[in-house]
Amino acid sequence: MDARQLPFLMMIVFLLVIIVGRVFFQFLITGNSGIRSGTKLKTEKEMCISFLMFGVVGIQLLITWLIAVSRLQPQIEFGLYGMFVGLVLSISGILFSSYAQFVMGKEWRIGVDPDEKTQLVTIGIYKTVRNPIYTGCIVHGAGLIVLAPHILLLVTGILGFYLIDAYVKEIEEPYLEKLHGQKYQQYVSQTGSFFPRF
Repeated sequence: MDARQLPFLMMIVFLLVIIVGRVFFQFLITGNSGIRSGTKLKTEKEMCISFLMFGVVGIQLLITWLIAVSRLQPQIEFGLYGMFVGLVLSISGILFSSYAQFVMGKEWRIGVDPDEKTQLVTIGIYKTVRNPIYTGCIVHGAGLIVLAPHILLLVTGILGFYLIDAYVKEIEEPYLEKLHGQKYQQYVSQTGSFFPRF
């Protein structure tokens, strides 16, 4: 396999495992897909953040496909070492996100329905990190950039990180704080958002 095809392959694996596979598993255990529409969010700002965050994934899929078919060329060559590091990061990110989804169990969702009541998950990795699914996504994204160093992947990766951060702060955390009150506030004070608090 051509090394230029690896970023696109990792994007396909990411989508199959983290989205398609998880939605299928969620449906099996709950009878519900776990997908919540961004149109249920309260403000235009929230809807914009939500659609942009998920839109970045589509753009990165397109960029990695263009690299795979040689319409775009990586701007730096890291060689075999870079390919190894990129694959390790990408695969590790996918596995970590998948593990974090598994720990969430029936409470896992894509998106937020402000009128829905969910349980606060604080077991396993969630004892030390509040958003480990996103942590895995960030690590996976870093792997893509190492596999195919291109300014477009770098820019969308940085944009994706800030959109994830905005999504957490503007949408998920206010929802959870409203739902769980002081219990959630205490949880936030004891744990890091994407990485453990030292």
